[in-house]
Amino acid sequence: MNRYLTAMLLAAAVLMTSTPSAFAAHLTSLMKAAADLGYAYSYLGPEDAVALTKPGVTIVIRPGERLFDVNDRTEAMDGSAPMFSHSDIFISDSLLARLRQIAGKYPAQTSGERAIVVQNGSAVANVTGAITSLTLSQVPGKQDINVWGKAPANLPITLTLLGTFTIEIPDVVISRNEVVSDADGTFKTDISPASAFYRGAILTLVASSVSGVTSSKAQIVLKAPNGTTVIPGDAEPKSIR
Repeated sequence: MNRYLTAMLLAAAVLMTSTPSAFAAHLTSLMKAAADLGYAYSYLGPEDAVALTKPGVTIVIRPGERLFDVNDRTEAMDGSAPMFSHSDIFISDSLLARLRQIAGKYPAQTSGERAIVVQNGSAVANVTGAITSLTLSQVPGKQDINVWGKAPANLPITLTLLGTFTIEIPDVVISRNEVVSDADGTFKTDISPASAFYRGAILTLVASSVSGVTSSKAQIVLKAPNGTTVIPGDAEPKSIR
């Protein structure tokens, strides 16, 4: 009986020591996968997520979640959820295959588009710096937000707009938009705050880019689209004064 018990314990020990390595063999570093597939990799602090970007597409992946965002739609991944380990996220073979499929639909550069800096096959490799001078202003006559900032040249910039609606719930992600900094590092665009179309809404914009570039954020409070304009039709009629 002791021999059988000893054999069972040895088999269990072998299984326990071999399973993690076998499991790890089917996982891939997301940072490496992004570089191999031509995505720019950036960390989205407010969402505890990673954004993979190419011209025309943004993919947002969160550790521990089997749902991920591709532009304005949500997909469910096959296999295990991404896991965080050793300052990186590791993904399953099935998710890697899906990322490869999406990358094939969005070439790194097409005719008429500005090129993203590529070094040794890895998008924007070894770029360091910071996003600075991030400025928000409300477009006159609209509720759109004008965004202006500076970053290292020719980099993809992810603009994540968050809304603060009440002290009782966390901030809500309203939208994500992609821009590319110019040759002098300037980036600018107008973004819509839908669904936060109300006076007094507190909006926070987080501008992030590739790993090695420090993100920045700025805040604005929405006002009436024509709040400083005197409009006779808004005046109270004399007959009811």
